[in-house]
Amino acid sequence: MRAASVKPDVVLSMFPLILKVRSDIGLDMNAEFENRLREIIRSSTAYTCQIGEYILDAGGKRLRPKLVMLIGKAVGLSQDRILPLAYTVELMHTASLLHDDVVDGTEIRRSRPTANQVFGDKPALLTGDFISASAMETMCALGSLEVITEMVKTIKKMAEGELKELEYAKSFHDIVEVYLDVIYLKTATLFEFCTYAPGVLAGLPQDGLDALRIYGRSVGMGFQIVDDIINLSPSKNDNKDPFNDILEGKSTLPLVFLFKEKPEVLKKVIGMSSPYEKQQYIISHIEPRLLQKSRDVAREYLDEALDSIRDTGYFSEDLARIPEAIAAQIEDRF
Repeated sequence: MRAASVKPDVVLSMFPLILKVRSDIGLDMNAEFENRLREIIRSSTAYTCQIGEYILDAGGKRLRPKLVMLIGKAVGLSQDRILPLAYTVELMHTASLLHDDVVDGTEIRRSRPTANQVFGDKPALLTGDFISASAMETMCALGSLEVITEMVKTIKKMAEGELKELEYAKSFHDIVEVYLDVIYLKTATLFEFCTYAPGVLAGLPQDGLDALRIYGRSVGMGFQIVDDIINLSPSKNDNKDPFNDILEGKSTLPLVFLFKEKPEVLKKVIGMSSPYEKQQYIISHIEPRLLQKSRDVAREYLDEALDSIRDTGYFSEDLARIPEAIAAQIEDRF
C-alpha cells in the first residue's frame, strides 16, 4: 500500500473542510437526548447515579447513536422507532468503557481519571452491568426479537474481543490477522449493529441489510485503526492518555508493522520486565512511515464503507461525511 502525501499548501487550502468534518465527527446529540440517557440509568443506589453521571458528563463523540439516527432517517424510520435504539447503543458503549477501563487498568479517559480510579473497580464494574441491562430493557420496548438477538450476539462478540486481546496482551505480537479480529470484535461489531438494526426495523431486503452491515463494520474498523494511530502520535488537543496502549501490552497496527519489519525489537521487548521500559523502547522505534502505512489500511476500510452504500437508496451526504471525518483526524499528525 502506498502512503498518501499531502503538501502543506494543500492542507491549508483544505483547512475549512477539515474543521467542518472534525466538528461533524463529534455530532453532539441535543440536550433532550443527553437527559434521556441519564433518566434511563437512574437507580436507587448512589453509586449507579454518581458513576453514570460521571462517565456521561465526560462527553464523547456520540458517533454510535448518530449513526443509528442517520441510518434510521435514510431507511424511513420514525423517531419513536429509532430513538430507543440510539439510546441503547450509546449506553452499551458506555458500559463497555467502564468494563474495559477496569480490565485494561486505564487511568485517564477524556482528560479525566477513569471511573474505576475515582470510585473503585467493583462499583465501576457493577455500574457497567446495570447500564448494560438498562440498555437492553430500553431496546426490548421495540418488540423486535431479531434486533434483540442481534444485540445479544454483539455483546458476546465484544466480550470475546476483550478476552482475545487479553490473551495476546501477555506478550506483544506481530500477527495482523489477530489485531484485525480483535478490533472487529471489540469495536466494529457495535458499529455494525448500529447500521444493521435500523434496516431490520425498517424491513429491508437482505441485500440492503448486507450493504448497511458492511458500512457499519468498515466505519468501525477504520475508526479503531485511526484511534490507535492517534494514541501513538498524540497532539496537545487530544483528550486521551498518549501511548497507554503500549503500557497495556496492546499490539496495535503500527506496532504490528514495526514488529514484522524488525523482529529484533519484538524479541527485546518480550525480554523486558518493566512496562515503562517497554513503552520508552517502543516509542523510540515508531516512525512516521509506520503510522502512514496504518493510515492507508484505515482509508481502505473507510473507502469500503462509502462504496458499500454508494449505489443503494440509503446513501446520504451525512453518511458520506462520517468516514471523511474519521480520516481527517490524522491527516496532519505526521
